[in-house]
Amino acid sequence: MTARPLANVYVHYYLWWTSGHWRSKLGPSYPYGQTPPPRPGSTNGVGCQPTVKYPGATIVDLPTEGLYDQELAATYDRHIAAAAAAGIRGFLASWKGSGRPSQDSGAAGYDQRLELLVTRVNAYNRTHSKHFGLGLALAAFGDYNRSAADITGDLAYFSHRYGKDPAFQNDYSAKPVVMWLDSRKYKVETVRDVSTAARPSVYLVGDETATSWPRDAAWLDASSYYWSTQNPQSKFSRSSIASLAAAVHGAGKPWLAPFIAGYNKELAGGGCVPRNGTRTLDDIWAMNATSQPDGWFGISWNEFVENTYIEPSQAYGTTYLDELKRLITTG
Repeated sequence: MTARPLANVYVHYYLWWTSGHWRSKLGPSYPYGQTPPPRPGSTNGVGCQPTVKYPGATIVDLPTEGLYDQELAATYDRHIAAAAAAGIRGFLASWKGSGRPSQDSGAAGYDQRLELLVTRVNAYNRTHSKHFGLGLALAAFGDYNRSAADITGDLAYFSHRYGKDPAFQNDYSAKPVVMWLDSRKYKVETVRDVSTAARPSVYLVGDETATSWPRDAAWLDASSYYWSTQNPQSKFSRSSIASLAAAVHGAGKPWLAPFIAGYNKELAGGGCVPRNGTRTLDDIWAMNATSQPDGWFGISWNEFVENTYIEPSQAYGTTYLDELKRLITTG
């Protein structure tokens, strides 16, 4: 009997968790010297209605390992090992550069942290038979008027630095996978110009909807959709994914389905998609699987502000990694 192939799952991974970033989210009243660090807040039984214990805090949960620092190699080693053990194929590293083709991988900030992540993925792969991979999630951080020149400058640097790096080996292309987050929010001229300059060296995955895909399809190699607020209880959830998947497949291109375990941005004035234990994760996985995805781009490993994280946490332990492993294994 032929074994069922495992789902090809990548998970969005944020590179901003340093001491300063934790402090910006936990506020001045948080007891930073306390061991172990206390949970900064709580939610109700389904993962909504957050309350904070310390004035100024904007997050309610912490990683099990505490206030980790992504400027340290050991942080990546733990995350890679935990993700790989759950059957995750790789991380989509969120990154935005300076816009210059000649950036410095040793400089402070995102360039340095991306370089360290790549180094640790390669170190992991040297001692493990199953390859753990990386893709790039090229971030906008709200700047949808960014010029094509700046975006292509970032991708030129990335391609020169990492285009042949084994950490970026993948099943989709000989080129590294780059998901251009919020591609649909840029002017079509920007999408065209970036595509023309970058696609010879990167496999460009869009962040599209069924409405935007016809405009951008010619300029992209594939599409996903960073739908962090997908609610399986919405009557539009299934049809929105089905329409986009059909359009992408209709163009003869791969479709990478999203999934979430939940979402909560109420502390910042947003909404909530309740986790309901693992029900939301299970329902979205089952729903989006009907779109016949060529892979999965999960949201997210460590987004604690929007509460989409699946990494082990004080509130949930390994619940979501354990459930994701089951879904990957059973299809």
